[in-house]
Amino acid sequence: MNSIKKTGQIIGILFLVLFVTGAIGNHLRGLSTSLIESQNFLNEVFENSIQMKIAMLLDLVANAIGVGIAIVLFPILKQYNKSIGYWYFGLWITGFILTIVSNISHLSLVSLSQEFIKVGAPDVGYFETLGILKVEEYYWAHFLILIIFSSGALLFYYTLFKTRLIPRFLSVWSFLAVSIVFVVSWLQIFDYSVNFIFYGQNGIHLLFFSCWLTIKGFNSSTTFSKSV
Repeated sequence: MNSIKKTGQIIGILFLVLFVTGAIGNHLRGLSTSLIESQNFLNEVFENSIQMKIAMLLDLVANAIGVGIAIVLFPILKQYNKSIGYWYFGLWITGFILTIVSNISHLSLVSLSQEFIKVGAPDVGYFETLGILKVEEYYWAHFLILIIFSSGALLFYYTLFKTRLIPRFLSVWSFLAVSIVFVVSWLQIFDYSVNFIFYGQNGIHLLFFSCWLTIKGFNSSTTFSKSV
């Protein structure tokens, strides 16, 4: 069953690349509440349009990697539970589609900033209001995407716990870390502000999880008890 171990290592590498790509993309994107509170909001968007476009590209790459992970995992997940395998894959596809939609909205923000500069902004308030709405549109989609991805992750970590493909302590930590992301993303949807640390903790977990899988892979002695 060496192939199971190697599959785990491949998935670990893919998660690691996803983590790094996503982190760089988030850093370059620069969309934050401090940005839209700036008096030169659209000017800053225009000046940083190239790095924002790079961030969008990295975001799509990271999510495409996630879909790749779901494809690699499907044969393993379905051995334990076919429904979980299909749901995990379906949630990643759904999240990827929403990511494309949210990035189209972000591209329109860049276009708006270019128009703002080109026309000399005869009505600054009108342009800035449109810009803020575009940022809000991106964030609504972003939190919905996080809910979808964390739902898939809960299914994945539950399967890891039940099958003992990884040590129990790691699957429990994984489940708790992504549960926090799921809950706080819903809180954001309902306009409750939460500290970034609730998302940051999952980044710490994902980095450890990815490195552990890359080195150790899945437990090759695992036997599956099939269910439907």
